[in-house]
Amino acid sequence: MSSVHWSRYREQGFFLGIKFLFWLHHRLGPVAFKIAVYPVVLCYYLKNRSGRLAIRQYLQLFSARYPQAGIKPDWATGFRIFLNFADSAREKLEAWFVGIPLGRVNFLRRAALHQLAQGGRGSVLIGSHLGNLEVCRALASMMDVTVNVLVHTKHAKKFNRMMKLLNPNSQVRLTQVTEVTPALAMQLSESVERGEFVVIVGDRTPINSVGRTCNAEFLGRSAPFPQGPYILAALLKCPVYTLFCLRGRDGYDIHMEKLCDRVQMRRGDREGHIRELVADYVRRLEHYCHKAPLQWYNFYPFWDQNR
Repeated sequence: MSSVHWSRYREQGFFLGIKFLFWLHHRLGPVAFKIAVYPVVLCYYLKNRSGRLAIRQYLQLFSARYPQAGIKPDWATGFRIFLNFADSAREKLEAWFVGIPLGRVNFLRRAALHQLAQGGRGSVLIGSHLGNLEVCRALASMMDVTVNVLVHTKHAKKFNRMMKLLNPNSQVRLTQVTEVTPALAMQLSESVERGEFVVIVGDRTPINSVGRTCNAEFLGRSAPFPQGPYILAALLKCPVYTLFCLRGRDGYDIHMEKLCDRVQMRRGDREGHIRELVADYVRRLEHYCHKAPLQWYNFYPFWDQNR
């Protein structure tokens, strides 16, 4: 499989299909969505050879690592992941613009999140592309917690304006970022001091920060992971938590766990603690991947990307 950085893969065609499916769901209901989703996703699945190969690679590694799970690295299982992603994308739009009923969210650490925010100092929450992180972000508005989401999209400002029009009470702010800069760190430091949270994913390598990665074993094979979330947390001098949101039978299960109280940049080994934290994050990523193996939504050669 060719070694290509994830940022070079384009998914515009799929998201146009998702927008159509969301419109269909909104106008005609869930039955219309369920009927239309199969041909839309099938067309994309057949067309997207690189995505099929990437998911097959993931399934092969997963099935070799956890044979007892009974997950087969075949065409049908790959298609199920694409279908799940389509449904996840619909849920993403629903979370932002319609809202997620709190009764469908199982979040045992909800009180702890409130307590953190009320303590006058925020934290860094490291998520992933496993499951549906957008449910966590949308939940923030319902819980009266301000969240700053760091994204790679160039349309963050437009999205923020749209969110304010559609949901004036939204407490989620998107910030476009390709690397951690002093200006960004200063801006986010002020946010954390106000008790706000910073959400960033830990399973996408940086676009411009060449070399700012650590390799860790994931599903039995070494893969690159970004150092950026931990460098940012070190600059902000705040606690770090992992954040995963998985779809369950009756809704969504949100898992928030402390990674560390503060990232330590040790003299003579500045990256030592970061490497330890990356390895810890990856162990938790694999743990939740094992719980929901068909909710893996990285559609590029995750283990073979340029870095």
